[in-house]
Amino acid sequence: MATPLKKIISITLRTVVCVAAMYWVLSEVSLNDWARLPDNREVTITNWAEVANDPRVEDPAQIGQVTIQIDAAPGTITLGELAKTREGTPNFHIGLKSAWQSSNKRLILIALVMFGPVMLFQSIRFTWMIRAQDIPLSYWEGIKLSFAGNFMNYIAIGSTGGDIFKAYYVSTHTNRKTEAVTMVFLDRAVGLVSLILIAAIAMLMKLNDERMARWWPVIGLLTAGLLVGTVVVFSRRVRAKLQVDRLIEKLPFSSQIKRIDAATTRMREHVPLLISALLITLLLQGLAIAAMTVAGIGLGMRDDSALLPGYFAYLAMALLVAAIPVSPQGFGTMDGALQIFFRGVYGNYSQVLFLGFAMRILQLIWSLPGILVPITGAHRPSKDKIAALQAPSPSSES
Repeated sequence: MATPLKKIISITLRTVVCVAAMYWVLSEVSLNDWARLPDNREVTITNWAEVANDPRVEDPAQIGQVTIQIDAAPGTITLGELAKTREGTPNFHIGLKSAWQSSNKRLILIALVMFGPVMLFQSIRFTWMIRAQDIPLSYWEGIKLSFAGNFMNYIAIGSTGGDIFKAYYVSTHTNRKTEAVTMVFLDRAVGLVSLILIAAIAMLMKLNDERMARWWPVIGLLTAGLLVGTVVVFSRRVRAKLQVDRLIEKLPFSSQIKRIDAATTRMREHVPLLISALLITLLLQGLAIAAMTVAGIGLGMRDDSALLPGYFAYLAMALLVAAIPVSPQGFGTMDGALQIFFRGVYGNYSQVLFLGFAMRILQLIWSLPGILVPITGAHRPSKDKIAALQAPSPSSES
């Protein structure tokens, strides 16, 4: 009874977090532009009568001069006559319709094209990691399994939930199933490490930014945890002092844990491969974040060069939040993080919300071929490989 109860509690908690996050994100979303009058009435903006400066950028220096028509009164009023927010700026909101209509569709298309190579680089890294365990996997098989896993991310929990499907698929290609599954998750770990590094590097470029400085403790803790974990896993001397092997012996399912540990520590013999995997990951994630940045600029979000390190830092952190296994594709949690990071400086509420949609759509479009893999059975090993796996071998697992 304990196991089903734990599952129910886990699912309930994840659902509550997801619903709460989405409620917070969607609570201020509207289809149309609206404003708040000094008497606290909310009115719909029916027309931007005189756009002295694009109001969607929310430029405090010019915004008070922009005039609008509202549904509550004839004529026009200036944004300066509206009620004020806590920050002292005019209280108005750009709706989803206006945010999309004002977007640069050409830039969004460019972002889509830029994102294409990301999946290919990801597949190459995945194939390298599997081969490091002496598991034969062709690049074509790696591409198929990677695309299948990426598509499955859209029906699994978190933006990394598809790794469970990918782990199952790759385990059918070898008798060394534990090692194969371990490499799938180590491959993902390399991706998360890269995101932390990108965020840290981008933040180093804006040391004087007070707004960004508040996130240094988070990145610092993640970086410290990463360094400690790496040393504990790979340093023979530290492992000996901490008696890691002895501790593993005392754990439940110690035999499987030892195999996972052995598969991980075996990567000591493949340091050049690990460095190559990290470099190609920095390349692919840098390209992915650049594509997402172009999409954000295409949605009318601020694009001056001084803000580009912020885009990279905040998008990397948002992707880290999306990896937390709470909801499919980080739905709600990532959107909330984007609002915290971007709203008010880089764009308005609707633009940031659209950025979250754009980030998922870029990935989804390039993941769509992955649906053909399980449908056609292309994830299965060839007949020759199956025959080789079924042949008696001392290393075969039951």
